[in-house]
Amino acid sequence: MANRQLSVSGPFVPEEDDTIGFGESPRGSASQSHVEKTAPALYTQLTDIIREKIYSREWAVKSKIPSEHELMAQYRLARGTVRRAISALVDEGLLVREHGRGTFVAEPGLSHAVESRPFSFAEALHNQGKTFKTVIVDEWVTPAPSDVAVELDVPPHSDVMFLRRVRYVDGVPIMCQESWLSLQECPGLCDIDYRNESLFDAVERCAGRKIKYSKMRYAARIAGKEHGDLLACEETAAILLLEQTISLADHRPVEWGTTWFRPGQSIVSNAVQPD
Repeated sequence: MANRQLSVSGPFVPEEDDTIGFGESPRGSASQSHVEKTAPALYTQLTDIIREKIYSREWAVKSKIPSEHELMAQYRLARGTVRRAISALVDEGLLVREHGRGTFVAEPGLSHAVESRPFSFAEALHNQGKTFKTVIVDEWVTPAPSDVAVELDVPPHSDVMFLRRVRYVDGVPIMCQESWLSLQECPGLCDIDYRNESLFDAVERCAGRKIKYSKMRYAARIAGKEHGDLLACEETAAILLLEQTISLADHRPVEWGTTWFRPGQSIVSNAVQPD
């Protein structure tokens, strides 16, 4: 891949610690004020260049990327600009810092299998040999909001349970799960310790029936402040959102929930082309 150069022709407003780079004029000059209106910030341009090197496999998984000093010299940028670009890619899950060793292209993040049945993230993590910790962020019983009542097919304002959990692997939050649960189908759900029992197991035990069906929808979302804080990523980070309605073997819905995945993870499935 040809080496890209950074551009300052267009809307660029330099960071406070930026040195003079490609075509930059000294701070405060008429020439600089002319180009400040339209170019992307230099750290954004550098982020794009590094991202492309990773996507194209020019920089392989687990390979060490050039040092901050090497990137500063190659692109004639200030240290703060280089660090900001690298930090953005660490937040995206594309790079990982290793203390005393440098920065490396990250391995593919945790993957979660999607088959023809509803899936348990706890089971997916166990199958990958991952030890995880579950933190209960919110748990309460409340009259069902109108949209929740429709999704769970319960009478309006009947009691439902809301449960928000964050799962951690190696001390890093990897997903935030938010569930609206039918107490009509699963009495006793509000008495479970979800740090030690999976929601799937608790639902099947309380309902006395097996979980069998799910309707799933995926979307890309910006994390926002609340979920950015919960997942320890930038609030502007693009993350994967799964919305899922889960039903029992008799087609009764028991859970309507969303799962927010921290950047760097993937959903995998198998498909077969019909004859």
